[in-house]
Parts: sequence; structure tokens; C-alpha cells
Amino acid sequence: MPAIVVVFEQAGLRVAVDSETTVLEAARKVGLHISSECGGRGTCGKCKVIAQPASVPSPQDLEHLSSTEIEDGMRLACTLKLTENTRVQTLGNGEHVKILTKTDSKEWALDSDLQNQFGIAVDLGTTTIVAYLLDLATGVQLAQVQSLNPQTVYGEDVMSRITYTSREKDGSRTLQQSVVSGLNQLLANLLDTTEVTVDQLTRICIVGNTAMHHLLLAADTESLGRSPYQPSIIEPISMNPQELGLQTNNTSELYLPPNIAGFVGGDTVGFILSQRLDLADDVILGIDIGTNGEIVLSDQGKLYCCSAAAGPAFEGSSILNGMRGQTGAIEYLSIIDKDERPDISVIGEESPRGLCGSAIVDTVAELHRTGIIDNTGRMHKKSKRVIDDEKHGRSYIVVNQDESMEGNRILFTQKDVRQVQLAKAAIQAGFRLLLDTVGKDVSEVTRVLLAGAFGNYIRPESALAIGLLPKVEISQVIPVGNAAGEGAKGLLLSKKSRDLAKKIVANVKYIELASDKKFQDVFLNSISLL
Repeated sequence: MPAIVVVFEQAGLRVAVDSETTVLEAARKVGLHISSECGGRGTCGKCKVIAQPASVPSPQDLEHLSSTEIEDGMRLACTLKLTENTRVQTLGNGEHVKILTKTDSKEWALDSDLQNQFGIAVDLGTTTIVAYLLDLATGVQLAQVQSLNPQTVYGEDVMSRITYTSREKDGSRTLQQSVVSGLNQLLANLLDTTEVTVDQLTRICIVGNTAMHHLLLAADTESLGRSPYQPSIIEPISMNPQELGLQTNNTSELYLPPNIAGFVGGDTVGFILSQRLDLADDVILGIDIGTNGEIVLSDQGKLYCCSAAAGPAFEGSSILNGMRGQTGAIEYLSIIDKDERPDISVIGEESPRGLCGSAIVDTVAELHRTGIIDNTGRMHKKSKRVIDDEKHGRSYIVVNQDESMEGNRILFTQKDVRQVQLAKAAIQAGFRLLLDTVGKDVSEVTRVLLAGAFGNYIRPESALAIGLLPKVEISQVIPVGNAAGEGAKGLLLSKKSRDLAKKIVANVKYIELASDKKFQDVFLNSISLL
């Protein structure tokens, strides 16, 4: 029988575990989210907790935590092994997360004879899930709900989760059960807020990237984790959702659209469909920026796409004081006087704890604008707020201890600048090579459509300044909200949209960047901040 009891104080949760279980593993057992962007491998240093009693610091603790933090009982949850009853305080985990739900509503074709029938369209993201309840007869949205993806406790990015499935016995089944449980909760919440019954729920449509699609189905993800990153399932799927454990009726249908490639999935299909990029009569770039940035080029309706491996910088994972967009995250930053504290905006208007993606882009843009970093990304001591930190090297002080009610010091380091440069170079190389494929110049691009949360929350002027977006006029940069979610609605409402999705996937040309002979040169030329 498990002999160790661990109590998570703020959440009011307790669980009995075997000796030598880590705090992170214990948290997973009770469904408590502790930020673990490396998937529990001890490399990101983000899973900080305060334990009583605190064990002897691990090598990873010594690497990632300050001496003051260690003295205060802070440890990394992924390396803290439980040997006695322990009380744990989590640091800001499970707080309000800013989730993009707004869609650019379209007029969709409707199937006939669906009176008194309802459906749920789901955007299954790596970090978040958004679900919309619609009347299938009218196309009217009745309710929407959103949550974190429960799989984040097993890793913040898709590669961490793919690694988990190969490393852990029954890993695929564990991740499937985790996300199905989250979907069931959202489904129940939607029905609770309306008068719709589960018997009236006849359709569910779920869009997500290829990895989320495979993890939902507990499909083989081995080929997604190694070059050339091929999906094991391409074709659309129609099945009874009860086969996955979704709590619906016996006659309901679950539809998953086709995937395009290893890292271009049904969410990109939804993006293309919702914006009707296949019907465009101009040159449009559609960009959804994340750990893997999906980029679509429509050249008068001819479609090309690629996936750019931007890495976790824009998600905050590889940034010293980076975090997701939740309470306490700085979301916007502007430097008025380079020797004074920058002007910042914090989610929840609370004491700042870190920087989310939009502020990370702002910080690099502002440091470059003020000359603190040059075109190569090198940081110079041209501000009183630039220091040579003993542990982290040259750094810009975003917030000092005496400038925060909680005494947090938030740094943006030289290494952080380099991480952003590499991430933006991947995105820039992606759209440059797509344009090169069709013989187009950036000057011929008429619109840049930004999809997804990151694209809708960043300041376009900052993204343009560092080269994350093509050099177009700011009026040509158009946020389109949760375009994947809007596409999911269309696929839910009509079989005509599903047929169109198959046609789109058959006609879109996927460009594999890694195999392009020019990629390395274009990538290296994209690193500078010119």
C-alpha cells in the first residue's frame, strides 16, 4: 500500500503515493497542473514548489534555483522524491490562463433534417482546449467553454508528450485518458449552461495539430518523434465518440478532419477552410505561431504550407523568466527611458512573475529599438538596467526586487535574446522559402493573417520590428482569432465542408523545410534583427 501522503495546500488536495515518487508524479495523480515544460526531465527549471520538509537539494535544484530559494524550501517538483509525509505549495500554478476563444464568424453551409440536434466543435490545442456548442439546424452558437489541456502535466510541448508515450508504459493510453477526461468536463459544462441534453448531441468535431490528433486516438506517435516526422494517420476519421470514452449517446458521431503532414494537422485545415484561402485572388500568408509554427501561402488560391520548428521560446519555456499567458504574466512591455523601469501590463493586474510570449517579443523589439541590443542580438551595457549577473550573465532587468510587491526579480538574459532570434529565424525562413517556392517577393504579399492565441495577442509592430513577420505595412497584418475553432464549426455543421476539407488537403503542397537545400542559408540569414 502507498505509504507517503503528500498534501497540495492551495488546491486542498492530498494523495497517497509510494516512497521515491516525485512531487510532479504525485501532482499528476490528482490532476494538478505544475508547469513542467521539459516534461519532467529536470532541464527547464520551471516546476518550482515549496516543500515542508524540504529534502537535500538535487543537482538540478542547484543549477536552476538561487541560494535564497533553496533556503526557503523551494525545490523542483520533477526531482523532489518523497520519502516522508510532505506539504507542498505550488507557485502560481492553476491560476487564470488567458485563452483565445473569439472566432471570425462565417456563414457555413448547413445539412438538412437536423432539427432539434446539436453539436460541439472543439479546437484541441497543445496548451488549451476551446469547445463551442452549436444548433445544427441553424448554425447558431449557444455556448462556449475553455480550459487548459490536461496533458500539460506530462509536458508543455508536443515533443515532450511524444517522448512520454515512448518512455512510459501505457504512456499513450495515459495521455488519451487525460485529454478525454478534460473533454468530458467541457462537454458537461456546455450542457449544464444550456437546456440541451446529451441525447440531442449528435455530432462532435475536433481539430488539432497532428500530435494532438494522434494522442487523442492513442495512435502510434513514434514516427512523429523522428525525422522525417510522418503521421501514422492522414485520412479523416468518423467514429462513435464513445469508443474513446467520450460521454455521449450511442448514435452520436465524432469527426476528425484529415492531416496534411507530421506537424501540419486538422487545425491548419480548419484555418484554411475558415479563411477560404483556396478561393483567394491575391497573395496571402497565414501564420499560426507556436512551438511549431504552421505557415500557409495562398497564391491566388493555390495552396502551399510548411511547419517551422520555432521551439519553445514564444511559449516562454526556454526563457529564464518566461511563462504562459496567465495571472502574473507580463503581456506587454514598452521602454520609455532605457535607464528606468519599463512600462508593463500584467495579466490580472497582479505582481509580475514572468513574461509571456507577447511580452517576450516586445522586450526584444524594445531592447533593439533603444540600442541595448544590436542587429546581431548582442546585449550592450547602454542602460543602468543592464547587469552582468553572476549566474545568468549579461541581463536586462525587467523588474527588480524592490519594484515588485512579491519581491520577484525578472531578468531578460543574453541567452533569452538568442533563443528568440533562433525562433523567429525559423518562422522567417519558413515564409521566405514558401514565397521563393512560387517565385514571389514579400512586396507582393497583400495580407498576413495571424491565427491562434500568440498571433492575436502580440503587438504587430513588435513582431514586424524583429522580423517575425514579413516586412509589410502594419495595416496588412490581420489577426483572425481562433481560425482553427471557426473551421471546426464549419466541419461540424456540414458534410459539404468536410468534402471541401478533403479537397483542400489533396491540393495543398507541403514543403519540407529540412530537406530544402537553401534552408540552412536562409535560416542563418534570418537570425539578425535587421
